[in-house]
Amino acid sequence: MKPSRPRRAKRAPKKKVQPPLSKEDQELFSEKEKPNKYAPKMKVGKPTIKAPGSKVVTTVGLGNLTVETINGRSTDTNV
Repeated sequence: MKPSRPRRAKRAPKKKVQPPLSKEDQELFSEKEKPNKYAPKMKVGKPTIKAPGSKVVTTVGLGNLTVETINGRSTDTNV
């Protein structure tokens, strides 16, 4: 079997350089800036962090019933 002849690498076409924009065009482009999605945002809802001494745990049961227990244990010992 005979090796094939090496082929030339294809070159990408040169990129066109844009001419400088006029003042009117610069104003139009400057207004289209995207907002920073990593900027700090307002918090919604109540804080879930408790004081170090509190032992109240809030859980959600059946039917979106919120239950507050101490140390995460129910008061019913038959469970």
